Amino acid sequence: MQSSENMGSILVITKVEAIQRKIAEAIRGNNRDFGIYVSLNKNAKKAIEELGKTNASVEKIFMIDCVSSEKMDENILQINPRELGKLSFAIREFLHEIPGEKWLILDSLSTLLIYNNDNKVAQFMKEITEYSSEKGVHVMAFTPKTGEEELLNKIYGFFDKVEGK
Repeated sequence: MQSSENMGSILVITKVEAIQRKIAEAIRGNNRDFGIYVSLNKNAKKAIEELGKTNASVEKIFMIDCVSSEKMDENILQINPRELGKLSFAIREFLHEIPGEKWLILDSLSTLLIYNNDNKVAQFMKEITEYSSEKGVHVMAFTPKTGEEELLNKIYGFFDKVEGK
């Protein structure tokens, strides 16, 4: 994550096997601030376990689980990945409630394409990056190199920086 002077949004395009490592690095680099982790490619319990193995602190993370079909933990919000309006609302509400510096991580954007068309996903990302920019929230969105060029072409411009393009 970046310091508050460099607050912004980053789209990270990387190999599937590198996503979790890069997320852990981002969280370790910003563990003094609260954040939201939207888990799109594994349930929140598994994501927290994997972060724990990398010594990334999870105490200041609000988890939104878009994978699990049944309630696993009262402290984890579950939202169906088809419900992008609900997901956007929840993210905005969490960001509004979190005091001070904050960040947002969305893992594996390509997963949203399983449940939504690329225009809906692009609109969702536009809303999230615009809201986050207005509120001074650092956003990191991760997606694997999967050939989802149509979506990527639509969302590049919403981010301040694109890595791995």
